[in-house]
Amino acid sequence: MKQKTKDWVQYGSALAMLASAIALAVWSFAELSEVHGSVLAYVGEAIAFVAGVFGLALYARNEIKKELDRRESQAQTNENN
Repeated sequence: MKQKTKDWVQYGSALAMLASAIALAVWSFAELSEVHGSVLAYVGEAIAFVAGVFGLALYARNEIKKELDRRESQAQTNENN
């Protein structure tokens, strides 16, 4: 599977889970005039999942970019010496 496809799957599943959590909370409040604890737990888990997907992806990309930049500068320094 290509990296771009993996990214789309991750982001799509994160956004779908967030949308389902919001829809469930709105529906629960509209039907019962309250949001049940289990719905709040699902919303919390959805938010944690979304934060994990987006946060991990950004962190990994930044760390990989830093490492590649460091290696490139080392290679340039070695070439100059």
